[in-house]
Amino acid sequence: MLDMNRYFFTVLAIFLLVSINTIAKGDSKDFNFKPVDKRLKYVEDFFNLYNEWLYQDTDNISRNIYFLELAWVLPFDHPIRALTPISNEVHWQRYKYLIKMHIAVLLAKNYLDFGKQFYKENIYFYSKEYEKELLDGYEIAESYFKSALGWFKIAKKYANLVSEYDPYLYGTTLYYMEDEYKKIMNGEIYYDVVVNRLLNKIKENRNKLKSLKDFDWVEPIP
Repeated sequence: MLDMNRYFFTVLAIFLLVSINTIAKGDSKDFNFKPVDKRLKYVEDFFNLYNEWLYQDTDNISRNIYFLELAWVLPFDHPIRALTPISNEVHWQRYKYLIKMHIAVLLAKNYLDFGKQFYKENIYFYSKEYEKELLDGYEIAESYFKSALGWFKIAKKYANLVSEYDPYLYGTTLYYMEDEYKKIMNGEIYYDVVVNRLLNKIKENRNKLKSLKDFDWVEPIP
């Protein structure tokens, strides 16, 4: 299912890349700033385009997923342009594992948030009327929740790789990522538990829908 979702975002990526290239070719007079004359081609480039949104919808969540999945498959920039000072190769390796962990966590979070756009928590006595729409929504939500589960599994794998290095010798100034790493290792970040609860709730709601009787309501004549 993760592959199906990646296909969806690959199609989206083609559209957005065309848009980005079009913007990049614009005249500098069209902007209130001077565009950077370089292609976005490294993990750090796309990672910096990620945004937290106050009000989330499918458009801004899919934008984040697009940039994060591009960052996931791209190479890292030269160590001199890393997001933190790098002292040696061992330090750089830990840095790369930490970045991979964080990207995977963000992908887990965004796939979870994307699934919630199609998820209805409660089933009511009159919900039989909307059975098809609810079941379709649950199918979509379930797909994205399972993707979130897959990405969090990857995040924990990279957190374990980070743990093999002494943080006092090879720590970074990316303090929010270092804190995130500790929380994963301590079980304070647990997207897997959250997702499994939601998947169980979807199963429960599907069964509720099947057991409901048709609800007949006739609008009164004024």
